[in-house]
Amino acid sequence: MRALGAMIRKEFVHISRDPQLIGFVFGLPVLLLILFGYALRLRVDNMAVAVLDEDKTFFSVTVKDRLQRDGDMHVIEVPSEDVIRQMLKSGEAHLGMVIPKGFTERLANNERTDFPLFVDGTMPTLAQAGMYGARVLTSDDTVDELKFDDPDHPALAVRKPPIRVVQHILYNPELRDSDFFLPGTVGIVIMLVVLTLSSGLVREKEQATIEQLLVTPISRFALITGKMIPYGIIAALDFVVVTVLARVIFDLPFQGAGSVLSVSLLAVLFILALLALGALISTVSQTQLQANFMATFVIVPSVLMSGFVFPIEAIPGWLRPVAYSLPMTYFVEAIRGFTLKGASLQEQAIDFLVLGAFMVGFTLLSLARFRKQLA
Repeated sequence: MRALGAMIRKEFVHISRDPQLIGFVFGLPVLLLILFGYALRLRVDNMAVAVLDEDKTFFSVTVKDRLQRDGDMHVIEVPSEDVIRQMLKSGEAHLGMVIPKGFTERLANNERTDFPLFVDGTMPTLAQAGMYGARVLTSDDTVDELKFDDPDHPALAVRKPPIRVVQHILYNPELRDSDFFLPGTVGIVIMLVVLTLSSGLVREKEQATIEQLLVTPISRFALITGKMIPYGIIAALDFVVVTVLARVIFDLPFQGAGSVLSVSLLAVLFILALLALGALISTVSQTQLQANFMATFVIVPSVLMSGFVFPIEAIPGWLRPVAYSLPMTYFVEAIRGFTLKGASLQEQAIDFLVLGAFMVGFTLLSLARFRKQLA
């Protein structure tokens, strides 16, 4: 028992000499608790709905007020149906509605009016929540509020429901969960492979072979790049395998050859950004265990806060900067645009620019950190 106690004390002493490890061990549970307690919600408050009001009457205003008040939506008035479709494609709105011209006239004649409702089906849970919220327009309270009473022509005792919502689901019209999850899954696979394998520089430190590499004529940039490129090639092969399987087995939609090319370019840029991040983690860490814990601190928020599972709009405002500081956020947005919405490179240009900025920034930071360690 004395030997066992001595071994236990020795191990605790060993752990206490690694403050970074202690921080990771206690920090990760706290991070998960905060994320699940505050950040992760499926319900979006004040969902954006683009509304084209062609009637422009008191009753059309009543409809918009009802959407905003009882449907828990944020109404954005637009000048045309094309703007509605563009806002749904860009993600600025999740719903779009047209209030047809002549609505008030048909209301006075006790006639029903069809209201086209355009739904972004990219995220099925969000689409279903939006369609459910639009049901307030067919509720009994709305019917009562839209009475067109005239003293000379009293309302009929039995009236037709004045509004019928006609749903048009754009992008993932069948609301398939696989079409929602698989594009992001491709990014998760790439990230896991790159960040798990890219601790090669740390391994050189642990094996005390880094000094032997430094005395060679190779530059610091070439040293870091040479350590990272093999992992990038492996990640690219994983990307090809996972994408082909997603297409063949689950019929992941691709909008023509242009979509395949765009997704491939996006994957290459994403891999380069993650390789640069992996290099930065390697220069900061002293052991592979530290590197793995730091990678976990990137992977967990990327899975939970990038929009891969939970909508970013549902995250509290004070936590959204964390979501927008993750490369995964921009990869998920862009790949869903290419596969589900048929977006062009120009329409997703911001995501490419941000990923490029991540790549350059992480590379410069890793080189600066490496020089400081050598000094």
